[in-house]
Amino acid sequence: MAIVDFFFHQHEPGLIVLAAVVCLISAYTCMGLLRHAKRAADKKRPIWIAIAALTVGFGIWTTHFVAMVAFKPGFEIVYDIALTLISLLIAIVVCGAGIYVTTRGNTRWDHALGGAVVGLAISVMHYTGISASLMEGSLLWDHQLVGLSILAGLVLSAVAFVVASSGGSLSVPLGAIVLTLAICAVHFTGMAAADFSLCGPVEGAGELDGFMLSLIIALISAVLVGVAVASMVLENAHFRRVARENEREQRDANRIGEVSKTLHLAMTNMAQGLGFFDAKGALQLYNERLKEMLMIDPRYDLTGADLRELCRLSLVSNNEPEENIEARVETFHAEHSRLVKEGGQIEHQLGAGRVLRVSHSPVGDGSWVSTIDDVTERYNSERAIAHMARHDVLTGLPNRSRFDEQFEAMMATADEKKTKLAVVAIDLDRFKEVNDIHGHAAGDMVLEQLAKRLNDVLRDGEVVARIGGDEFSALKLFSTMEGLREFLGRLDGALHTRIEADDLNLSTGASIGVAIYPDDGEDRSKLLSNADLAMYRAKGEFDHHICYYEREMDELARERREMGRDIWTALETNGFYLAYQVQKSVLTGDVTGYEVLLRWVRPGYGQVAPADFIPVAEECGAINGIGAWVLRAACADAAAWPQPHKIAVNVSAIQLGSFDLIDTVKQVLDDTGLDPKRLELEVTETAIIADKSRALHILTAIRAMGVSIAIDDFGTGYSSLDTLRSFPFDKIKLDRSFMNEVEQNEQSKAIVRAILALGRSLSVPVLAEGVETPAQLEVLRLEGCNEAQGFFLGRPGFIAWEDAVGTAAQ
Repeated sequence: MAIVDFFFHQHEPGLIVLAAVVCLISAYTCMGLLRHAKRAADKKRPIWIAIAALTVGFGIWTTHFVAMVAFKPGFEIVYDIALTLISLLIAIVVCGAGIYVTTRGNTRWDHALGGAVVGLAISVMHYTGISASLMEGSLLWDHQLVGLSILAGLVLSAVAFVVASSGGSLSVPLGAIVLTLAICAVHFTGMAAADFSLCGPVEGAGELDGFMLSLIIALISAVLVGVAVASMVLENAHFRRVARENEREQRDANRIGEVSKTLHLAMTNMAQGLGFFDAKGALQLYNERLKEMLMIDPRYDLTGADLRELCRLSLVSNNEPEENIEARVETFHAEHSRLVKEGGQIEHQLGAGRVLRVSHSPVGDGSWVSTIDDVTERYNSERAIAHMARHDVLTGLPNRSRFDEQFEAMMATADEKKTKLAVVAIDLDRFKEVNDIHGHAAGDMVLEQLAKRLNDVLRDGEVVARIGGDEFSALKLFSTMEGLREFLGRLDGALHTRIEADDLNLSTGASIGVAIYPDDGEDRSKLLSNADLAMYRAKGEFDHHICYYEREMDELARERREMGRDIWTALETNGFYLAYQVQKSVLTGDVTGYEVLLRWVRPGYGQVAPADFIPVAEECGAINGIGAWVLRAACADAAAWPQPHKIAVNVSAIQLGSFDLIDTVKQVLDDTGLDPKRLELEVTETAIIADKSRALHILTAIRAMGVSIAIDDFGTGYSSLDTLRSFPFDKIKLDRSFMNEVEQNEQSKAIVRAILALGRSLSVPVLAEGVETPAQLEVLRLEGCNEAQGFFLGRPGFIAWEDAVGTAAQ
């Protein structure tokens, strides 16, 4: 608003219009000369850069001094001649440098840099011109507006040069407008930054009258701009004339060259074989490529030969049996005679797997042109593509599309022959570990090796396909169970094997599920689903890796689906509730915190144990929503307690695998107002090992908020020490399985003692779970355990506050 007020109330409008017109003309001329300089030859480019620099330099300078004359500070301003000339020199030289950078560069950043240099010239010229003003008193400055004026000049000038160099039809006028804005922005913002209130006229010291100086400069600049514009117009006209002449000469030369070389190039260098036949069917003109494709002796002169003779020569050259030649010649001649009249093409397979495509194009007077293309590569490519569309690229086994086709065909065969069809689902065991530990290249090699071994054990009426990832499916037509068991035995032997290659040495295995058509289903999707159910059961068995489908599996799957729907309903209707189990100091018996436990009363079924519904929640995708609800509800409860006890909330492996957990914890703490130091997240070793680097990154970010991290079920995993080394946990929770016999079994006591010693050496407190007897608590006290929880100390329940001390309601 200060700039607007300064512009409208302290300037002469007529002179401002004059300054703007001169500025716009010089800016437009500069943009045109800039583009012209970029197109000019290297010898002429410096001349055009100099003219552009003079034009825009004088334009900037003139705009400044005309605007200074328009300025009404309340007294007359006179100027120092030397500084005035120096400001002009600065404008011309620095603008020339910016224009040079722009013409030499090819990228937008080069153009922006050149424009910024011109913007710098505008600012330096402006403030040098202000310094040339002779006044009594002190000139005060608003440094923020000074900085704004310089920044505006740099940015707008950079944009102007980028726009002008873009090459569009409106690039020059748009660039000129933006450059004019840059000049005006620097001047008027810079003038608004100056406070002339403490200044006055110089008594008898006038060196140069500002009004006369501005008029003279405006006249000279107008003449220079006119000369520059005229020069640009004349030079452009010259360039266009020369370009048109060169283009016409080049076009004529190219046409003459094309006409003179067309026949030679067509006949000698074209990839096709070419022949021209006259109306009598005699070959009059041909290229050597024709004989190469037909494998005819290059010394043989084909002039005058007809179609029959060409066919005969080609068949002989391709080692066609002599007794077949005449019959094939007649067949070929009959096929080609029709195409000669109507036009068209036909393909022939010759010896060595070669495929030729022969095309005939009638001319109209009975003559025709024939071309021959070698399409062997295209033919082979099409066959390869067709194979790839129906086979797995990595293993070469049939893919899902091909498997579905074979499935339908084999069911039809089973119906026709009154036999049965076995549908086998195969899933490799621990294949993800192969990829994670040895890399995807090793995983691909394992899949290739297993696919080859599976393919090697197949017989007639048997199919194995790769469905995706580490999943395979197989089909077997059989009449007796002995035949099916023998087939499954071959598959099992191929899958349970050792693979050794380079540095890789591992044993492979798989889980196999079997469904039988038509006993276990009469359509493809049902049979595949039932085979999958059997395969998943095999995965859960420790002593069997081949399972047959049983109808009870459908019932179990149905029950799990129904439980999944009820879990989602409970999540949407607040059907879950929380219980809290007290955690106490082993030494003093004081309450140190509470573990949050999730509880669910399923309508129609009663209380459901977390061990039963949590796995289903993970399968159906509800676990993240449940985890977020538990965290929010527990933090809200704890924030309302009169005593600042900690709460421990369990985090599932699926939650720990998502970076959303970080934002969820932060949002819950912000919404509930709970002190982060009162929240502890419990994670298991298994959850961390699933994706160690991701899990540790997420836990580190959460710990940085002030939240504690405890490792749960410690001692039951397979990498406990490595996990402790990788992440500084705030607490170790000793798994309840070690407390069962700790008071009688010395081995159990030794394990507990070792874990407690490990915690002390790492300065990490240890909490023992599952304390159910006084004897167990006494052992923990003697061994120096920090905290404990269990039924002996308090069963899970709601929290009741009877006084200032929190107690656990049993």
